[in-house]
Amino acid sequence: MSNWTSGRIRVALARGGTLRLLSVSLPGPAQELADRHELGPVARRRAAEGLVATALLSAHVKGDERLTADFQVSDPACSAVFEINGDGTLRGRFRPSELPETDRLNGYLRVSKSLGRKELYAGIAEVRGETIEAALQRFLAESQQVDAHVRVVADLGDDGAVEYADGLLIERLPGGDPEEFSAVVTTLDTSARRILDELMLGRFLGAPVELIGDGPLVFRCGCSREKVSAMIRSLGRDEIASMIAEQGGAEVVCHYCNEAYRYDVAELEGIRGTIGEA
Repeated sequence: MSNWTSGRIRVALARGGTLRLLSVSLPGPAQELADRHELGPVARRRAAEGLVATALLSAHVKGDERLTADFQVSDPACSAVFEINGDGTLRGRFRPSELPETDRLNGYLRVSKSLGRKELYAGIAEVRGETIEAALQRFLAESQQVDAHVRVVADLGDDGAVEYADGLLIERLPGGDPEEFSAVVTTLDTSARRILDELMLGRFLGAPVELIGDGPLVFRCGCSREKVSAMIRSLGRDEIASMIAEQGGAEVVCHYCNEAYRYDVAELEGIRGTIGEA
């Protein structure tokens, strides 16, 4: 399993400041997610798409804010939650590990932004027999009400590893010509990969762009042994005593990164000993 892995997010202005471009490249973080959750090929692609879609929504997440995208799909049955923080860290989980060969999903997408325990915003959109890319497009139109277009591209290499997990969001800003925007969208539909590669060189459809943001996105989980120990402590003396008597220890697995935290009897007794008698 690899170390925490970085991707990239870039924000730029094009066409005289009438278009805002947000591009992300996340093959490394997508592979990290797939490895940690032991995802099969189809689930690996869907998880990569979900991670990219979440990153494309994160341009206005700053500081200690967190954006969460929750995909709950009934057909085929699967669920995924992805989080990205203002510091550029992201994580996700995806279940099950194997899916049938289809990219047409039915369910819903819920997106929320929060600061600590306080939810600042929440929006929801249906997923109607469509791709994750189309679901993101629907969310932008129905919940954000912005004139924007997205492309999400996720592909595996011959070895089954995530080779491409990239995305692009183009938003028409005030003063932009709707007809010109439509023409750009048509080009994007047919040449997404070429445009994404061109943006890496600071250009868009042959013209230079004004780069206004460029930084890493790192797959990193916020779990730790200290946090897990605090959670166990919160269970109370009696519950910890039951864990010792019935299980002879404890194992807590993080839902996001699949990291396992194991506690033997002595460690549990030590945690129990820090709790005062009732």
